[in-house]
Amino acid sequence: LVTTLASKMNENLSSLEPDKVHAGNKKGIKVLRKLKALVTEVTPQQLEDITIKKDAGEERTPEERAINNYVYVLLGDETGQIWLDMKVAPGAQEMIDAAKEKGNIYVLSSPVGPVSVEKKKEWLDRHFPDAPFVDKTFDSEKGQALAATGIVDKGETAILIDDRLKYIEQFKAVGGQTIYHYPPATPEAVSNTLAALGEL
Repeated sequence: LVTTLASKMNENLSSLEPDKVHAGNKKGIKVLRKLKALVTEVTPQQLEDITIKKDAGEERTPEERAINNYVYVLLGDETGQIWLDMKVAPGAQEMIDAAKEKGNIYVLSSPVGPVSVEKKKEWLDRHFPDAPFVDKTFDSEKGQALAATGIVDKGETAILIDDRLKYIEQFKAVGGQTIYHYPPATPEAVSNTLAALGEL
């Protein structure tokens, strides 16, 4: 998602007219104008770093806050197009195949409003129509989502692969095992995740 977001943000930053980029959306126009006054370009790594700082409760610069505010403008767009535009991360199919050897595969994803849930499901169906997903759950508290399944209570193993420490900690807190997939969308992360799955 960060690659798609950075690309869209840079496209909109290069536009001379925020009013046309977000026609009829006063908040979008205002936030993009502020962003343009502070930033000329955004990288995927910046977006990752901002998320890490936000999750850790660290102070962010005015530029980082402006970037974060604009992320939510894009993610909250009623068309949900940003979710459908996401590219498939390198190594995704390899990781699905490796996870399948360990047991049932569930999708556990954090929602950003109801449109994101609908579009994430559509994206999954489009890109992984034959993937053996048992269920698709959308919850911003991944520990609670695991607890609700009863998997750990049955003595079974639940493994979360995630690129955010916030969700890793939530999952661990209720007895789940985790693999920190970072930095996301990189061959290094894929290699590390596949190795970790192989060791379990």
